[in-house]
Amino acid sequence: MGKRYPKHVNIIASEDPSKPDGVDFHLEKPDGTRLASIVFDKGGEGMSHDDEHEVHFSLVQESGMTLEFAQSKTDVLWVAWGDKDHEPPCPETQPANCPDPVFYAEKSAPKKLTVVNTNPKKSFFSFTINFVDPHSQTPTKLIPFDPIGENKNGGIGASESSFALASSTVALLVGVAVVLAIGYVLLT
Repeated sequence: MGKRYPKHVNIIASEDPSKPDGVDFHLEKPDGTRLASIVFDKGGEGMSHDDEHEVHFSLVQESGMTLEFAQSKTDVLWVAWGDKDHEPPCPETQPANCPDPVFYAEKSAPKKLTVVNTNPKKSFFSFTINFVDPHSQTPTKLIPFDPIGENKNGGIGASESSFALASSTVALLVGVAVVLAIGYVLLT
């Protein structure tokens, strides 16, 4: 395992009677910028193949709402995998591979959820984050939120960095050979 790179994401919850559970959710960066999905890009973030993303979700809700993240690691996060070109549907029930070995809940507290994404390869995935309302008439009923995620790549592996080093070395050697050839011609 390499280093962990943190991402901070707010989950905004607001009351909406038109929604099945009466709640509307969306994602935001800490600066308030709305997110359509969460993208994990090891190469673009300078991470190596062994590095991991550590996502810190914070629940932000309207005054008077009493939602909390589900406390069980197998209830709070469900994951479905697509491939590099296709998003899968969001899981509506707990998958057989829960907790997922690639994108999994590490810690769940009432208003904070820490998730780890090892991001080993390019792939779309869907996930459901489940909440509960302990002050409602059904305190254990799961209230789902289903954002989309995208693993851009698996980071820079040894073969990619070796290729980059070999390419740089070849370019340097060619440059030196050209300079020597020009010097030889000028001296003769």
